[in-house]
Amino acid sequence: MSSDLPALLSAALIGTERAPLPTPGPDATGQAAARITRDDPAGTLLARAALLTLAATAGRQPDAPAPAPTPAPSDPRPEAPARAARHLPHLGGPLLHEWLTLCHTHAYRVPALHLPRLLSLATQDRSLRVPLARVLGERGRWLAPHAGHPALAHTEAPDEPTWAALSDTDRDTLHRVLRALNPDAARTLIRAHFDTERAASRKRLLSAVLDTLNDDDHTLDPLLEGALDDRSPDVQTLARQVLQRLPRSALNARLAAALHDPGTPPNPRDGLSGGPQARLSHVLRHAHPDALLHATPGGPPALITLARDHHLLDDLIAGTLTHRHQPLAQALLPHAPTPALRALADPHRTLQSGLHDRDPDLILAALAHHPTPWTPDDCHAILSLLQDSLRHTDHPYQWPQRWRTLHDHAWHLHPDTTPPPPLSPDAPHHAQSVWHDLMGTLDTRRQIQHDFKEHP
Repeated sequence: MSSDLPALLSAALIGTERAPLPTPGPDATGQAAARITRDDPAGTLLARAALLTLAATAGRQPDAPAPAPTPAPSDPRPEAPARAARHLPHLGGPLLHEWLTLCHTHAYRVPALHLPRLLSLATQDRSLRVPLARVLGERGRWLAPHAGHPALAHTEAPDEPTWAALSDTDRDTLHRVLRALNPDAARTLIRAHFDTERAASRKRLLSAVLDTLNDDDHTLDPLLEGALDDRSPDVQTLARQVLQRLPRSALNARLAAALHDPGTPPNPRDGLSGGPQARLSHVLRHAHPDALLHATPGGPPALITLARDHHLLDDLIAGTLTHRHQPLAQALLPHAPTPALRALADPHRTLQSGLHDRDPDLILAALAHHPTPWTPDDCHAILSLLQDSLRHTDHPYQWPQRWRTLHDHAWHLHPDTTPPPPLSPDAPHHAQSVWHDLMGTLDTRRQIQHDFKEHP
């Protein structure tokens, strides 16, 4: 039986017109196949192959049963109440992210009934993995490896064999999960494994640090300094960016020292290349403003004067905006009252000015520095402006891009916002559809918030 089926498959590949049918074997299965004939050789071959395939499948010994997994440990954290969980089957995208965030805020875990679906969604949408990890609970972490998510099973740095068994993508996920759940464990993990990872994995690890940076990451300074000499230019760049964001890093100290020393030699490792003017431009644009101000006795006015005297004020402004340094933005504002600097220097006043002037660019610039959700009063004003801009829109392309961008930020509207009166019945269909969807989303968010608050 073991040799007849391959012979039939070979004959099928060659074709029965060019190859004779194989002679059946002497065993019982071969003799049973020999008794099968059809009107043409091709039909006979297919019928015999069907019999032999069935015989091979039916005659296979069943696998030994796998040992039963260890049961999930008990979890003291309560499941989200049923009234809040009722929304889960209908949620996706930003609404699902918001539900998971509220679940974490109220110290609940995902009800067991919904774990398989959410783990399946996390397979398709990587952005769900960290917010889901926060609320999986013990049963969810137990289930995660069985659902193809071994990285979501950990709240501590894993041992070497476990780490080695993970794919590059799962290693990135595990590191990001630990950055959210246990930052000290995440720093322990990157110190233990960074030097032995491939360049692509080192890039992912540094990208996660850059995306979730906090002041305690100063302890990674030695690792990051070493990464400035990495074989990969991309890893060098990422390490430099992380160090620039840490005010007390050794790199920022060197850049600040170069600020007042035109004789500082080029140092490509620190990003200092070209002539004195180019190196000073790099320092003003990339060094952390706290480090620059610490090295400048006269404070912001003296730093601004230095940049202006060297015609590099735009570089200082760019660095201020990159690092979101509000005190320096306030000092720069009289010299360059750009919308971006106005928004950083005084977000509330800039927002009120943008609402008054009906300027979506100024509104968006200010909202980038506002905590979310925005206040109900501001949200009501934003909704009123969106409605006015939409009122006569027949087609998507008729709605100006700036207003569409503001509409895309509507996830940050406060759920308790009082909406303006409905559009008039004779408004275009497209306008009615967009407004209906926006109000429906706001109402769903309001219900979700209310359902969680009812069960503190």
